[in-house]
Amino acid sequence: MGVLMEVKDLVTRFYTQEGIVYAVNNVSYKLNEGETLGIVGESGSGKSVHALSIMRLIAMPPGKIEKGEVMFQGRDLLKISNEEMRSVRGAEIAMIFQDPMTSLNPVLNIGTQITEALRLHMGMGQKEADERAAELLGLVGIPDAKRRLKNYPHQFSGGMRQRVMIAMALSCNPKLLIADEPTTALDVTIQAQIIELVKRLREQFGMAIIWISHDLGVVAGMADTVQVMYGGRIVERGPAEKVFKDTRHPYTLGLLKSLPRHDQRQGHERLVQIEGAPPDMRKPPTGCPFAARCTYKIAVCEEVMPPLIPGPEASPDHLKACHVDVRTGEPLAVVEGAAHV
Repeated sequence: MGVLMEVKDLVTRFYTQEGIVYAVNNVSYKLNEGETLGIVGESGSGKSVHALSIMRLIAMPPGKIEKGEVMFQGRDLLKISNEEMRSVRGAEIAMIFQDPMTSLNPVLNIGTQITEALRLHMGMGQKEADERAAELLGLVGIPDAKRRLKNYPHQFSGGMRQRVMIAMALSCNPKLLIADEPTTALDVTIQAQIIELVKRLREQFGMAIIWISHDLGVVAGMADTVQVMYGGRIVERGPAEKVFKDTRHPYTLGLLKSLPRHDQRQGHERLVQIEGAPPDMRKPPTGCPFAARCTYKIAVCEEVMPPLIPGPEASPDHLKACHVDVRTGEPLAVVEGAAHV
């Protein structure tokens, strides 16, 4: 399995009247072909901005991708022309968003919106595109697909609109699907249906998926690899099972302790909230962004940002950015201003 995309030192800022917002800070990782990467973290952690940066959908101004590389199929997506990037969006990388009502055009019927991408990227004629659009709607579980192509977004329920968005995203057989909290606005039964649908389509099409969510339960059920973000940085990354069962970062521990567990008896274990508030992203990042809320904090945490590397207590593919061994509370060695293993 080869590397499909590599993100290197991605930095995104927003220049506002209130000051500079340090939204994404030196994010780096690799995504393999066919892999499902789950990205979790609370609101403001940089999950969505990092994804929009990959797609070059950041509004400029006020936003600006300051530096970094996004290597995809031998090209740096941050350096290719706008015209070339438009040919990548939809055809090679597709994205579905949290609220399909704001993503779909309310004055165009569904058929027009799906066939537009097919004609633009796949070179299909109108008749062929109409047939493919109906096939796609059937694929995502919308009955009487041919007739419903003539319907408008307001004639679909929330769950059905999200299915339409998935059909549009899959229309050109992309190699990567980025899903930005696609089930947040849906009730739990519809959420489960959408998640099962995406799993089935992943097996059918063999595409890689980046699934962005604040719901750890959803990510645990579908991701191969989990990436935890906080303060615009990756603080823990590894195989899903290791991140959830052998957690190595205090923030990930806090998220898991605040999550209700159906496999524990009611009242057996209290939920624990993470004290304090998320960091003010208008302050230049110094030290660990989680230090102010961390019960494991030591002096160096407020001065030096620990690198994202395997800890001496974890396996080589399980990375964390922390100066402390969370199992013992003991500090790791600090050499020349960085955590050393």
